[in-house]
Amino acid sequence: MEIIVEILLEVYMELMMLIVPEKSEKKRKTIATILALVVLTLVFALVIWGCTLIFDYGNLYGIIPLSFAIIISIVQISFGIILYNKNHQGDTYEDNP
Repeated sequence: MEIIVEILLEVYMELMMLIVPEKSEKKRKTIATILALVVLTLVFALVIWGCTLIFDYGNLYGIIPLSFAIIISIVQISFGIILYNKNHQGDTYEDNP
């Protein structure tokens, strides 16, 4: 079970980091990385808070932070995929062997 959780977490973190540009100025890449990690930390905090409210206190208002975490994750992953496709549009195998 731990292996499955680790694999899912690793895939999730890779998707979250797609928003960080590969070819960019060092300063811009550093800022993007820091912002991505801050958002990742915020999402984890919201998930932990929501789960604590639901499972420890039996308070169904924990659905609210969980919903925000899901929305933030979906938005960040979507932006990452869009930016990745935008930056790699036109790249073919012949261009990058």
